[in-house]
Amino acid sequence: MKYFKYIFQHLTVVGFFFSSVLLFSQNLKYREYDSILLNKPKEMGKNNIPREKIILWNKEMLEKMKKENYARGIIWAHINIANQSWNLGNAEESIKNLNIAESILHKNESEIDFFTIAKLYQEYSQAYYIMKLYDTGLRYNSKAGYYGNKIEDKDRKEKFLSYVYTLRANHLYEKKDLDSALYYLKQSSLLYESLSTTSQIANHYIEYQPNQNSAKIYLDQGMHIISTKKHEPNSYQISVFYYYYAQYFFKEKNYEKAIVYLNQALQYNKKLKTVDHTKNIYKLLISCYKNAGNLEKEKEYLEYYIKLKDSLENSHTKGVELSIKTIEREKTEENKSFKKTIFIYSTLVVSLILVLLVYLYYQNNKKKKVILESKEIISRKEDETKVLERRISGVHEDLIQLAKNNDISFLEKFHEVYPNVSQKLLVINPDLTKDNLAFCALIWLGFSSKDIAEFTFMQHRSVQIKKSRLRKKLNLGSDVDLYQFLKSLVDN
Repeated sequence: MKYFKYIFQHLTVVGFFFSSVLLFSQNLKYREYDSILLNKPKEMGKNNIPREKIILWNKEMLEKMKKENYARGIIWAHINIANQSWNLGNAEESIKNLNIAESILHKNESEIDFFTIAKLYQEYSQAYYIMKLYDTGLRYNSKAGYYGNKIEDKDRKEKFLSYVYTLRANHLYEKKDLDSALYYLKQSSLLYESLSTTSQIANHYIEYQPNQNSAKIYLDQGMHIISTKKHEPNSYQISVFYYYYAQYFFKEKNYEKAIVYLNQALQYNKKLKTVDHTKNIYKLLISCYKNAGNLEKEKEYLEYYIKLKDSLENSHTKGVELSIKTIEREKTEENKSFKKTIFIYSTLVVSLILVLLVYLYYQNNKKKKVILESKEIISRKEDETKVLERRISGVHEDLIQLAKNNDISFLEKFHEVYPNVSQKLLVINPDLTKDNLAFCALIWLGFSSKDIAEFTFMQHRSVQIKKSRLRKKLNLGSDVDLYQFLKSLVDN
Protein backbone atom coordinates (compact mmCIF):
# COMPACT_ATOMS: atom_id res chain seq x y z
CA MET A 1 0.00 0.00 0.00
CA LYS A 2 2.87 2.38 0.94
CA TYR A 3 4.61 1.47 -2.31
CA PHE A 4 1.59 2.53 -4.44
CA LYS A 5 1.25 5.73 -2.40
CA TYR A 6 4.89 6.56 -3.11
CA ILE A 7 4.43 5.98 -6.87
CA PHE A 8 1.32 8.18 -6.94
CA GLN A 9 3.15 11.02 -5.15
CA HIS A 10 6.10 10.70 -7.50
CA LEU A 11 3.87 10.81 -10.60
CA THR A 12 2.03 13.87 -9.23
CA VAL A 13 5.33 15.75 -8.76
CA VAL A 14 6.53 14.76 -12.24
CA GLY A 15 3.18 15.79 -13.79
CA PHE A 16 3.27 19.16 -12.04
CA PHE A 17 6.88 19.70 -13.18
CA PHE A 18 6.11 18.94 -16.84
CA SER A 19 2.91 21.06 -16.85
CA SER A 20 4.89 23.99 -15.36
CA VAL A 21 7.61 23.57 -17.96
CA LEU A 22 4.97 23.40 -20.74
CA LEU A 23 3.20 26.54 -19.45
CA PHE A 24 6.51 28.43 -19.13
CA SER A 25 7.50 27.33 -22.61
CA GLN A 26 4.17 28.50 -24.04
CA ASN A 27 4.39 31.89 -22.29
CA LEU A 28 7.96 32.32 -23.57
CA LYS A 29 6.78 31.54 -27.10
CA TYR A 30 3.94 34.08 -26.83
CA ARG A 31 6.35 36.76 -25.58
CA GLU A 32 8.53 36.10 -28.63
CA TYR A 33 5.50 36.49 -30.91
CA ASP A 34 4.63 39.80 -29.20
CA SER A 35 8.15 41.10 -29.74
CA ILE A 36 8.26 40.00 -33.40
CA LEU A 37 4.85 41.48 -34.27
CA LEU A 38 5.69 44.75 -32.56
CA ASN A 39 9.29 45.27 -33.76
CA LYS A 40 9.66 43.46 -37.09
CA PRO A 41 7.35 45.82 -39.10
CA LYS A 42 9.31 48.80 -37.69
CA GLU A 43 12.63 47.26 -38.76
CA MET A 44 11.22 46.51 -42.21
CA GLY A 45 10.07 50.14 -42.50
CA LYS A 46 13.50 51.45 -41.51
CA ASN A 47 15.06 49.23 -44.15
CA ASN A 48 12.69 50.73 -46.75
CA ILE A 49 10.99 47.42 -47.48
CA PRO A 50 7.80 48.17 -49.53
CA ARG A 51 4.57 48.26 -47.53
CA GLU A 52 3.05 45.54 -49.76
CA LYS A 53 5.77 43.14 -48.56
CA ILE A 54 5.23 44.17 -44.95
CA ILE A 55 1.52 43.38 -45.38
CA LEU A 56 2.35 39.95 -46.84
CA TRP A 57 4.64 39.19 -43.91
CA ASN A 58 1.89 40.18 -41.43
CA LYS A 59 -0.62 38.00 -43.28
CA GLU A 60 1.75 35.03 -42.89
CA MET A 61 2.06 35.83 -39.17
CA LEU A 62 -1.73 36.11 -38.96
CA GLU A 63 -2.18 32.55 -40.21
CA LYS A 64 0.45 31.36 -37.76
CA MET A 65 -1.29 33.14 -34.84
CA LYS A 66 -4.60 31.59 -35.86
CA LYS A 67 -3.06 28.10 -35.77
CA GLU A 68 -1.61 28.88 -32.34
CA ASN A 69 -5.03 30.27 -31.30
CA TYR A 70 -3.18 33.26 -29.83
CA ALA A 71 -5.72 36.11 -29.60
CA ARG A 72 -3.28 38.97 -28.93
CA GLY A 73 -1.07 37.83 -31.79
CA ILE A 74 -4.07 37.78 -34.15
CA ILE A 75 -5.06 41.29 -33.06
CA TRP A 76 -1.55 42.66 -33.60
CA ALA A 77 -1.31 41.11 -37.08
CA HIS A 78 -4.59 42.81 -38.05
CA ILE A 79 -3.42 46.13 -36.52
CA ASN A 80 -0.17 45.95 -38.53
CA ILE A 81 -2.04 45.19 -41.77
CA ALA A 82 -4.44 48.07 -41.06
CA ASN A 83 -1.51 50.44 -40.44
CA GLN A 84 0.21 49.58 -43.72
CA SER A 85 -3.12 49.68 -45.58
CA TRP A 86 -4.07 53.25 -44.63
CA ASN A 87 -0.51 54.35 -45.42
CA LEU A 88 -1.03 52.89 -48.90
CA GLY A 89 -4.31 54.79 -49.16
CA ASN A 90 -6.47 51.68 -48.78
CA ALA A 91 -8.81 52.90 -46.06
CA GLU A 92 -11.38 50.17 -46.72
CA GLU A 93 -8.85 47.39 -46.03
CA SER A 94 -7.62 49.24 -42.94
CA ILE A 95 -11.11 49.56 -41.38
CA LYS A 96 -11.92 45.97 -42.29
CA ASN A 97 -8.87 44.64 -40.39
CA LEU A 98 -9.48 46.91 -37.42
CA ASN A 99 -13.10 45.72 -37.18
CA ILE A 100 -11.92 42.10 -37.07
CA ALA A 101 -9.29 42.96 -34.44
CA GLU A 102 -11.90 44.72 -32.29
CA SER A 103 -14.32 41.77 -32.47
CA ILE A 104 -11.52 39.44 -31.29
CA LEU A 105 -10.65 41.92 -28.54
CA HIS A 106 -14.24 41.89 -27.20
CA LYS A 107 -14.22 38.09 -27.10
CA ASN A 108 -10.89 37.93 -25.23
CA GLU A 109 -10.88 41.24 -23.35
CA SER A 110 -9.54 39.82 -20.07
CA GLU A 111 -6.45 38.44 -21.86
CA ILE A 112 -5.53 41.61 -23.79
CA ASP A 113 -3.13 44.23 -22.35
CA PHE A 114 -3.84 47.99 -22.32
CA PHE A 115 -1.09 48.78 -24.85
CA THR A 116 -2.70 46.52 -27.45
CA ILE A 117 -6.17 48.02 -26.83
CA ALA A 118 -4.76 51.57 -27.02
CA LYS A 119 -2.87 50.80 -30.23
CA LEU A 120 -6.02 49.37 -31.86
CA TYR A 121 -8.02 52.56 -31.17
CA GLN A 122 -5.12 54.75 -32.26
CA GLU A 123 -5.03 52.98 -35.65
CA TYR A 124 -8.78 53.56 -35.95
CA SER A 125 -8.16 57.26 -35.28
CA GLN A 126 -5.41 57.39 -37.92
CA ALA A 127 -7.57 55.65 -40.54
CA TYR A 128 -10.46 58.05 -39.92
CA TYR A 129 -8.05 60.98 -40.21
CA ILE A 130 -7.02 59.77 -43.69
CA MET A 131 -10.72 59.50 -44.61
CA LYS A 132 -11.32 63.05 -43.29
CA LEU A 133 -13.80 61.82 -40.65
CA TYR A 134 -12.27 63.98 -37.94
CA ASP A 135 -14.98 63.81 -35.26
CA THR A 136 -14.99 60.01 -35.38
CA GLY A 137 -11.19 60.06 -35.43
CA LEU A 138 -11.11 62.23 -32.30
CA ARG A 139 -13.50 59.87 -30.53
CA TYR A 140 -11.18 56.92 -31.17
CA ASN A 141 -8.16 59.07 -30.29
CA SER A 142 -9.73 59.73 -26.86
CA LYS A 143 -10.19 55.98 -26.37
CA ALA A 144 -6.54 55.44 -27.31
CA GLY A 145 -5.49 58.07 -24.75
CA TYR A 146 -7.69 56.51 -22.05
CA TYR A 147 -6.14 53.06 -22.42
CA GLY A 148 -2.69 54.55 -23.12
CA ASN A 149 -2.71 56.11 -19.65
CA LYS A 150 -3.21 52.63 -18.19
CA ILE A 151 0.02 51.25 -19.72
CA GLU A 152 2.29 50.20 -16.85
CA ASP A 153 5.69 50.60 -18.56
CA LYS A 154 6.54 54.33 -18.12
CA ASP A 155 8.75 54.69 -21.23
CA ARG A 156 6.26 52.88 -23.45
CA LYS A 157 3.36 54.90 -22.04
CA GLU A 158 5.08 58.26 -22.64
CA LYS A 159 6.14 57.33 -26.16
CA PHE A 160 2.67 56.08 -27.04
CA LEU A 161 0.87 59.10 -25.52
CA SER A 162 3.22 61.37 -27.48
CA TYR A 163 1.97 59.66 -30.64
CA VAL A 164 -1.66 60.03 -29.44
CA TYR A 165 -1.24 63.77 -28.78
CA THR A 166 0.42 64.34 -32.17
CA LEU A 167 -2.44 62.64 -34.00
CA ARG A 168 -4.95 64.55 -31.90
CA ALA A 169 -3.29 67.78 -33.01
CA ASN A 170 -3.69 66.69 -36.67
CA HIS A 171 -7.44 66.21 -36.18
CA LEU A 172 -7.73 69.57 -34.41
CA TYR A 173 -5.90 71.36 -37.23
CA GLU A 174 -8.51 70.07 -39.65
CA LYS A 175 -11.22 71.38 -37.33
CA LYS A 176 -9.47 74.81 -37.26
CA ASP A 177 -8.78 74.59 -33.52
CA LEU A 178 -5.20 75.87 -33.87
CA ASP A 179 -4.44 76.75 -30.24
CA SER A 180 -5.53 73.33 -28.96
CA ALA A 181 -3.58 71.63 -31.76
CA LEU A 182 -0.34 73.47 -30.83
CA TYR A 183 -0.95 72.69 -27.15
CA TYR A 184 -1.13 68.93 -27.84
CA LEU A 185 1.95 69.06 -30.07
CA LYS A 186 3.97 70.67 -27.28
CA GLN A 187 2.59 68.16 -24.76
CA SER A 188 3.71 65.43 -27.16
CA SER A 189 7.18 66.95 -27.40
CA LEU A 190 7.51 67.08 -23.61
CA LEU A 191 6.81 63.35 -23.40
CA TYR A 192 8.99 62.26 -26.31
CA GLU A 193 11.05 64.56 -28.55
CA SER A 194 10.55 62.78 -31.86
CA LEU A 195 11.31 64.06 -35.34
CA SER A 196 7.61 63.74 -36.17
CA THR A 197 6.49 66.10 -33.37
CA THR A 198 9.29 68.60 -33.99
CA SER A 199 8.39 68.67 -37.70
CA GLN A 200 4.72 69.34 -36.98
CA ILE A 201 5.47 72.21 -34.58
CA ALA A 202 7.66 73.74 -37.32
CA ASN A 203 4.77 73.28 -39.76
CA HIS A 204 2.43 75.05 -37.32
CA TYR A 205 4.53 78.21 -37.66
CA ILE A 206 4.84 77.75 -41.46
CA GLU A 207 1.19 77.07 -42.33
CA TYR A 208 -1.20 77.90 -39.51
CA GLN A 209 0.27 80.77 -37.49
CA PRO A 210 3.04 82.02 -39.82
CA ASN A 211 6.29 82.86 -38.08
CA GLN A 212 9.32 81.92 -40.19
CA ASN A 213 11.80 82.53 -37.36
CA SER A 214 9.98 80.17 -34.98
CA ALA A 215 9.59 77.64 -37.81
CA LYS A 216 13.35 77.74 -38.49
CA ILE A 217 14.15 77.03 -34.83
CA TYR A 218 12.14 73.78 -34.93
CA LEU A 219 13.46 72.84 -38.40
CA ASP A 220 17.02 73.17 -37.08
CA GLN A 221 16.05 70.91 -34.15
CA GLY A 222 14.72 68.41 -36.69
CA MET A 223 17.99 68.48 -38.68
CA HIS A 224 19.84 67.82 -35.42
CA ILE A 225 17.64 64.79 -34.68
CA ILE A 226 18.32 63.39 -38.19
CA SER A 227 22.09 64.00 -38.04
CA THR A 228 22.45 62.48 -34.56
CA LYS A 229 19.87 59.74 -35.32
CA LYS A 230 18.13 60.57 -32.03
CA HIS A 231 15.27 58.13 -31.39
CA GLU A 232 16.14 56.56 -34.79
CA PRO A 233 13.63 58.34 -37.06
CA ASN A 234 12.29 56.15 -39.88
CA SER A 235 12.18 57.00 -43.59
CA TYR A 236 8.58 58.21 -43.46
CA GLN A 237 9.31 60.66 -40.61
CA ILE A 238 12.37 62.00 -42.46
CA SER A 239 10.31 62.34 -45.65
CA VAL A 240 7.62 64.35 -43.80
CA PHE A 241 10.32 66.56 -42.24
CA TYR A 242 11.81 67.37 -45.67
CA TYR A 243 8.32 68.14 -46.96
CA TYR A 244 7.85 70.72 -44.17
CA TYR A 245 11.30 72.16 -44.90
CA ALA A 246 10.24 72.53 -48.54
CA GLN A 247 7.14 74.41 -47.35
CA TYR A 248 9.40 76.74 -45.37
CA PHE A 249 11.45 77.58 -48.49
CA PHE A 250 8.26 77.92 -50.55
CA LYS A 251 7.09 80.62 -48.12
CA GLU A 252 10.51 82.24 -48.56
CA LYS A 253 9.90 82.07 -52.36
CA ASN A 254 13.07 80.02 -52.71
CA TYR A 255 11.42 77.54 -55.09
CA GLU A 256 14.62 75.83 -56.22
CA LYS A 257 15.59 74.90 -52.65
CA ALA A 258 12.01 73.84 -51.97
CA ILE A 259 12.17 71.47 -54.99
CA VAL A 260 15.45 70.00 -53.66
CA TYR A 261 13.83 69.14 -50.31
CA LEU A 262 10.68 67.81 -52.02
CA ASN A 263 12.77 65.45 -54.14
CA GLN A 264 14.49 64.25 -50.95
CA ALA A 265 11.05 63.75 -49.42
CA LEU A 266 10.01 61.67 -52.44
CA GLN A 267 13.24 59.65 -52.26
CA TYR A 268 12.66 58.68 -48.61
CA ASN A 269 9.00 57.90 -49.33
CA LYS A 270 9.72 56.04 -52.58
CA LYS A 271 9.75 52.47 -51.29
CA LEU A 272 7.28 52.90 -48.44
CA LYS A 273 4.75 54.58 -50.75
CA THR A 274 2.75 56.46 -48.12
CA VAL A 275 0.14 57.54 -50.65
CA ASP A 276 -1.51 60.48 -48.90
CA HIS A 277 1.91 61.96 -48.14
CA THR A 278 3.02 61.42 -51.77
CA LYS A 279 -0.05 63.32 -52.93
CA ASN A 280 0.91 66.30 -50.72
CA ILE A 281 4.46 66.28 -52.11
CA TYR A 282 3.13 66.28 -55.70
CA LYS A 283 0.80 69.16 -54.92
CA LEU A 284 3.62 71.33 -53.53
CA LEU A 285 5.90 70.37 -56.43
CA ILE A 286 3.25 71.57 -58.89
CA SER A 287 3.14 74.97 -57.10
CA CYS A 288 6.96 75.19 -56.99
CA TYR A 289 7.41 74.42 -60.72
CA LYS A 290 4.59 76.79 -61.61
CA ASN A 291 6.20 79.65 -59.66
CA ALA A 292 9.64 78.71 -61.04
CA GLY A 293 8.21 78.86 -64.60
CA ASN A 294 8.91 75.19 -65.44
CA LEU A 295 5.60 74.36 -67.19
CA GLU A 296 6.76 70.93 -68.40
CA LYS A 297 7.51 69.71 -64.88
CA GLU A 298 4.34 71.34 -63.60
CA LYS A 299 2.27 69.37 -66.13
CA GLU A 300 4.15 66.12 -65.36
CA TYR A 301 3.47 66.30 -61.63
CA LEU A 302 -0.08 67.51 -62.21
CA GLU A 303 -0.76 64.24 -64.08
CA TYR A 304 0.80 62.25 -61.22
CA TYR A 305 -1.26 64.20 -58.72
CA ILE A 306 -4.61 63.75 -60.51
CA LYS A 307 -4.06 60.02 -60.97
CA LEU A 308 -3.11 59.55 -57.31
CA LYS A 309 -5.94 61.81 -56.09
CA ASP A 310 -8.56 59.82 -58.04
CA SER A 311 -7.20 56.56 -56.66
CA LEU A 312 -7.26 57.91 -53.09
CA GLU A 313 -10.78 59.32 -53.40
CA ASN A 314 -12.05 55.98 -54.68
CA SER A 315 -10.39 54.18 -51.77
CA HIS A 316 -11.65 56.76 -49.26
CA THR A 317 -15.20 56.43 -50.59
CA LYS A 318 -15.11 52.66 -50.05
CA GLY A 319 -13.56 53.20 -46.63
CA VAL A 320 -16.21 55.75 -45.69
CA GLU A 321 -18.97 53.38 -46.85
CA LEU A 322 -17.49 50.62 -44.70
CA SER A 323 -17.10 53.06 -41.79
CA ILE A 324 -20.72 54.15 -42.11
CA LYS A 325 -21.77 50.49 -42.00
CA THR A 326 -19.58 50.01 -38.94
CA ILE A 327 -21.04 53.07 -37.24
CA GLU A 328 -24.57 51.96 -38.16
CA ARG A 329 -23.83 48.51 -36.75
CA GLU A 330 -22.51 50.09 -33.54
CA LYS A 331 -25.63 52.27 -33.32
CA THR A 332 -27.82 49.21 -33.89
CA GLU A 333 -25.95 47.34 -31.14
CA GLU A 334 -26.27 50.37 -28.87
CA ASN A 335 -30.01 50.57 -29.60
CA LYS A 336 -30.38 46.85 -28.92
CA SER A 337 -28.44 47.22 -25.71
CA PHE A 338 -30.51 50.30 -24.77
CA LYS A 339 -33.78 48.51 -25.53
CA LYS A 340 -32.61 45.49 -23.56
CA THR A 341 -31.68 47.74 -20.63
CA ILE A 342 -35.06 49.51 -20.83
CA PHE A 343 -36.84 46.13 -20.93
CA ILE A 344 -34.89 44.86 -17.90
CA TYR A 345 -35.54 48.03 -15.90
CA SER A 346 -39.19 48.13 -16.99
CA THR A 347 -39.61 44.50 -15.92
CA LEU A 348 -37.99 45.29 -12.57
CA VAL A 349 -40.19 48.35 -12.06
CA VAL A 350 -43.37 46.45 -12.99
CA SER A 351 -42.32 43.56 -10.72
CA LEU A 352 -41.66 45.96 -7.85
CA ILE A 353 -45.02 47.67 -8.43
CA LEU A 354 -46.78 44.29 -8.42
CA VAL A 355 -44.96 43.26 -5.25
CA LEU A 356 -45.84 46.60 -3.68
CA LEU A 357 -49.50 46.27 -4.71
CA VAL A 358 -49.65 42.72 -3.31
CA TYR A 359 -47.99 43.94 -0.11
CA LEU A 360 -50.37 46.91 0.18
CA TYR A 361 -53.36 44.62 -0.52
CA TYR A 362 -52.16 42.20 2.14
CA GLN A 363 -51.50 45.03 4.63
CA ASN A 364 -54.89 46.60 3.87
CA ASN A 365 -56.67 43.28 4.48
CA LYS A 366 -54.62 42.78 7.62
CA LYS A 367 -55.50 46.29 8.76
CA LYS A 368 -59.20 45.69 8.05
CA LYS A 369 -59.00 42.44 9.97
CA VAL A 370 -57.32 44.17 12.92
CA ILE A 371 -59.92 46.97 12.82
CA LEU A 372 -62.77 44.41 12.77
CA GLU A 373 -61.18 42.46 15.60
CA SER A 374 -60.61 45.71 17.53
CA LYS A 375 -64.22 46.71 16.98
CA GLU A 376 -65.35 43.29 18.21
CA ILE A 377 -63.10 43.57 21.27
CA ILE A 378 -64.28 47.14 21.96
CA SER A 379 -67.90 46.08 21.53
CA ARG A 380 -67.34 43.09 23.80
CA LYS A 381 -65.59 45.29 26.38
CA GLU A 382 -68.38 47.83 26.16
CA ASP A 383 -70.92 45.08 26.77
CA GLU A 384 -68.88 43.73 29.66
CA THR A 385 -68.50 47.26 31.06
CA LYS A 386 -72.25 47.83 30.85
CA VAL A 387 -72.90 44.52 32.61
CA LEU A 388 -70.26 45.38 35.20
CA GLU A 389 -71.68 48.85 35.64
CA ARG A 390 -75.16 47.39 36.12
CA ARG A 391 -73.78 44.85 38.55
CA ILE A 392 -71.77 47.48 40.46
CA SER A 393 -74.75 49.79 40.40
CA GLY A 394 -76.90 47.08 41.95
CA VAL A 395 -74.27 46.21 44.57
CA HIS A 396 -73.72 49.89 45.29
CA GLU A 397 -77.43 50.33 45.90
CA ASP A 398 -77.34 47.36 48.30
CA LEU A 399 -74.43 49.00 50.15
CA ILE A 400 -76.31 52.28 50.38
CA GLN A 401 -79.28 50.47 51.80
CA LEU A 402 -77.15 48.57 54.36
CA ALA A 403 -75.56 51.90 55.40
CA LYS A 404 -78.93 53.53 55.81
CA ASN A 405 -80.12 50.59 57.91
CA ASN A 406 -76.96 50.73 60.01
CA ASP A 407 -76.59 47.02 59.29
CA ILE A 408 -73.66 45.26 61.01
CA SER A 409 -72.78 43.52 57.68
CA PHE A 410 -72.18 46.91 55.97
CA LEU A 411 -68.39 46.97 56.46
CA GLU A 412 -67.91 43.39 55.36
CA LYS A 413 -69.95 43.99 52.20
CA PHE A 414 -68.00 47.23 51.52
CA HIS A 415 -64.70 45.28 51.73
CA GLU A 416 -66.02 42.83 49.13
CA VAL A 417 -67.02 45.56 46.68
CA TYR A 418 -64.23 48.08 47.36
CA PRO A 419 -61.37 46.11 48.98
CA ASN A 420 -58.65 48.68 48.16
CA VAL A 421 -60.15 51.47 50.28
CA SER A 422 -59.54 49.79 53.64
CA GLN A 423 -56.17 48.39 52.48
CA LYS A 424 -54.87 51.87 51.59
CA LEU A 425 -56.14 53.30 54.89
CA LEU A 426 -54.47 50.56 56.92
CA VAL A 427 -51.18 51.31 55.11
CA ILE A 428 -51.43 54.90 56.37
CA ASN A 429 -52.35 53.80 59.91
CA PRO A 430 -52.48 50.09 60.81
CA ASP A 431 -54.16 50.96 64.15
CA LEU A 432 -57.43 52.01 62.55
CA THR A 433 -60.40 50.17 64.09
CA LYS A 434 -63.36 48.59 62.32
CA ASP A 435 -65.45 51.49 63.54
CA ASN A 436 -62.94 53.90 61.95
CA LEU A 437 -63.01 51.94 58.68
CA ALA A 438 -66.82 51.83 58.63
CA PHE A 439 -66.89 55.61 59.22
CA CYS A 440 -64.45 56.11 56.32
CA ALA A 441 -66.63 53.84 54.14
CA LEU A 442 -69.68 56.00 54.78
CA ILE A 443 -67.72 59.15 53.85
CA TRP A 444 -66.27 57.42 50.73
CA LEU A 445 -69.83 56.55 49.60
CA GLY A 446 -70.64 60.29 49.69
CA PHE A 447 -72.81 60.50 52.78
CA SER A 448 -72.83 63.89 54.53
CA SER A 449 -72.29 64.42 58.28
CA LYS A 450 -76.03 64.90 58.65
CA ASP A 451 -76.72 61.57 56.84
CA ILE A 452 -74.17 59.70 58.96
CA ALA A 453 -75.66 61.17 62.13
CA GLU A 454 -79.13 60.00 61.04
CA PHE A 455 -78.03 56.43 60.05
CA THR A 456 -75.90 55.87 63.17
CA PHE A 457 -78.25 57.60 65.62
CA MET A 458 -75.58 60.11 66.61
CA GLN A 459 -75.58 63.81 67.25
CA HIS A 460 -74.35 65.97 64.36
CA ARG A 461 -71.66 67.40 66.65
CA SER A 462 -70.50 63.90 67.53
CA VAL A 463 -70.00 63.16 63.83
CA GLN A 464 -67.85 66.31 63.46
CA ILE A 465 -65.75 65.31 66.48
CA LYS A 466 -65.33 61.82 64.98
CA LYS A 467 -64.13 63.34 61.69
CA SER A 468 -61.64 65.51 63.57
CA ARG A 469 -60.19 62.47 65.37
CA LEU A 470 -60.01 60.57 62.08
CA ARG A 471 -57.97 63.40 60.50
CA LYS A 472 -55.44 63.10 63.33
CA LYS A 473 -55.18 59.33 62.83
CA LEU A 474 -54.63 59.91 59.11
CA ASN A 475 -52.24 62.86 59.72
CA LEU A 476 -54.50 65.28 57.84
CA GLY A 477 -54.99 68.98 58.50
CA SER A 478 -58.36 70.51 59.37
CA ASP A 479 -58.48 72.14 55.96
CA VAL A 480 -58.43 68.78 54.12
CA ASP A 481 -61.74 67.54 52.79
CA LEU A 482 -62.07 63.94 53.98
CA TYR A 483 -64.31 62.88 51.09
CA GLN A 484 -61.87 64.22 48.43
CA PHE A 485 -58.93 62.62 50.22
CA LEU A 486 -60.58 59.22 50.48
CA LYS A 487 -61.77 59.30 46.84
CA SER A 488 -58.29 60.28 45.62
CA LEU A 489 -56.80 57.50 47.68
CA VAL A 490 -58.70 54.84 45.77
CA ASP A 491 -60.82 56.23 42.95
CA ASN A 492 -62.57 53.04 42.00
